[in-house]
Amino acid sequence: MPTRKLAQSLAWIRVFARRAWWYVRPAVARVALALVLRTDPVAEAGEGVISTAIVVVIMAFLAVGLWFAFKTIMANATTTVSNQVAQLGS
Repeated sequence: MPTRKLAQSLAWIRVFARRAWWYVRPAVARVALALVLRTDPVAEAGEGVISTAIVVVIMAFLAVGLWFAFKTIMANATTTVSNQVAQLGS
């Protein structure tokens, strides 16, 4: 009987260790990465937000430029099609 209780206790310890590792693993990864890169993870906490903001501004400028290019191309295409249809009717 005591061996059965011991086996159950060991099983629960194993389950707890696995679950605990899922919570501890990200912190271990951050510390390992900080040691490899020799940087302070807290000091670079806002870098992702700043980089994302820069990318959003660049994409907005590209979108505006592409919109004006699309409008110009479509205006020229509409004019050309209208001229061709007018010539067909004459």
